[in-house]
Amino acid sequence: MARIMIIDDDAGALAFAARALSDSHDVVACLCASTALAQVAASRFDVLLTDLSMPATDGFEVLRSVAQLAEPPPVIVLTGMDRARATLDAMRLGARDYIVKPSTACEIRAAVERVVSGGTGVPESAHYGLIGSSPELARLRRMIPLLARSRESVLIIGETGTGKDLFARALHDQSRRSGGPFIAHNAAATPSELAESLFFGHTRGSFSGAIADHAGLFEQAHGGTLFLDELDSLPLAIQPKLLRTLEGLRVQRVGGSGDRVIDVRIVAASSVDPGTLVERGQFRADLYYRLHQLEIVIPPLRERLEDIPELAEHLLAECSRELDHPVALSAAAAGMLMAHDWPGNVRELRHALRGRRHAGRSRHDPAATPAANPATSGAADGIAAARPRGCRAWRHPARA
Repeated sequence: MARIMIIDDDAGALAFAARALSDSHDVVACLCASTALAQVAASRFDVLLTDLSMPATDGFEVLRSVAQLAEPPPVIVLTGMDRARATLDAMRLGARDYIVKPSTACEIRAAVERVVSGGTGVPESAHYGLIGSSPELARLRRMIPLLARSRESVLIIGETGTGKDLFARALHDQSRRSGGPFIAHNAAATPSELAESLFFGHTRGSFSGAIADHAGLFEQAHGGTLFLDELDSLPLAIQPKLLRTLEGLRVQRVGGSGDRVIDVRIVAASSVDPGTLVERGQFRADLYYRLHQLEIVIPPLRERLEDIPELAEHLLAECSRELDHPVALSAAAAGMLMAHDWPGNVRELRHALRGRRHAGRSRHDPAATPAANPATSGAADGIAAARPRGCRAWRHPARA
């Protein structure tokens, strides 16, 4: 039985949450946040539930105050369905989980059990391909359903190889647009001279080589999601028209005379914060703010080292299925993997683990064996040291 503090200025909502939890836990319910914080500071609580929108002391102030305690209890925030941005801010301030109001008793109990048990509360089927049990990654996965409900644009920031494309795809698949198209485009592959045709389409004969009408990316993504990867590489010349399209939700094909209505949600990704490019005059500020309505930052692998063994096991399991031969990872090998900082993140880890498969298939063809990667050779040698009974040894290509 856990001791739980609930804070909500709505008496009805407070009583409902208290009833949902009182059968299994010791519950203290407070209408006043300042009174509740005094009690939390004076005695131990296992979990704190707080509404975000309250007069005087709101949920954000509760989070800041709790963070100052010597042993702060985990906090669950109660938030509205249309408050994705506020919920993101709360999670950044340290909230462990969230409950969308209006909620059911089952949802309240489930959130509390997630926190009390110390689990992520995310079933394997809902990992969205983002493998790992670190608090950082678990928090990101918990945000996906909430962000998916929103209509606002999302900007995903993370180093190369961190899984930004997986996050973007999950946002689409969990949204009401999941039945529509998911169109992905790498902005770095946008020639300035063809950018208008690429994004907005063209009509037959509008320029040399336009032998047929062509629907641009916005029309292709109508009713779904347009994912713009490597946003920081978007040509500056196309940005004003891109902004007008996002504001008016209409496109006009190159050479065309009429507008076409579009219904598209934008998810963008960048390995650097485009805000720094705005400061240098390399990205339009108005477009940045339009795309930056909601922001997600995916931490690099070196900041969540505890995810590496689970990730490695997952990647090796993929190789085992392809090779029809078991491959395993020892504790010593996992330790060596965790000692490397993986500047290429998950993509680099995948390459290091899978490289041996290609080398093994090309054992008699030295030219087909991948070159050594000095940065990862030590970690890959650690995989070579993992030789469980009945399992195939896994070695770095350069050591094969």
